[in-house]
Amino acid sequence: MSAIERMSAKDLQTIRECLDAAVRGPFFPDWEFHTLMGFTREQIAAIVEAWPSFSEPDDLDDAVNNVLNTLLGYPHGCESRWHEYSSATPQQIARVLARWRGEDYLDRTAKGTFDRFR
Repeated sequence: MSAIERMSAKDLQTIRECLDAAVRGPFFPDWEFHTLMGFTREQIAAIVEAWPSFSEPDDLDDAVNNVLNTLLGYPHGCESRWHEYSSATPQQIARVLARWRGEDYLDRTAKGTFDRFR
């Protein structure tokens, strides 16, 4: 079963909100975006536009993984603005990321965040 097939409609909405937050939100500076995500802001924007389908399933998998992981683990200092971009809490996003990865538990430590990057 693919990651998309494991997701509920609410999960898919949460992921889209997170992808859009990464592109439009204040969470990641332009100069560091590609380093953090492994994708340019424009590449993530293209995934948002096509969501939930995308022509490159491996890129989609890596982009979702890296965006959710980075939103949860990067010290962006914008937690007070999170509600402007997502209806999900960080705890809910962590559960969605775990399901996306096919895992029962998400290690939220710095090491866990680092180990999840693709």
